[in-house]
Amino acid sequence: MSEVQKQALKPNQAVIIGRIDNVRTFDVQGKRTFETRVIQPAPDQFTSPSAVALMSHNKLGNSGDDVNVLVSVAGFRDNYKDKEQNAVQTARNTLRVIE
Repeated sequence: MSEVQKQALKPNQAVIIGRIDNVRTFDVQGKRTFETRVIQPAPDQFTSPSAVALMSHNKLGNSGDDVNVLVSVAGFRDNYKDKEQNAVQTARNTLRVIE
C-alpha cells in the first residue's frame, strides 16, 4: 500500500489512482498550471473506465505513467439554459492535487 493510501483522508479529500492519458499546461494568474487527465481502472471488464482531470502546479508525469495522488475535491454551482430554454442547475467539480 502506498503512502498516499495510508494517510487518513480529511473532509473533501480523495485518492485518485490511474494512468495519465494527457497533460496540458496553461497559466492561471501568471502561475504555470498543469491539467492532467487520468484514466481510472474500470471496476470490471464490462464497464468503461472513467476519466478525471487533475489540476496541479507540478507536473505529475507523462502519458502512460501510473499515478496515485491525494486531491482536494471542490467545485462551483453552474446554471444554464438547455435547447428548450429550460433552466438547468448543476455543479462543476474540480480536483486539485495536494502538493
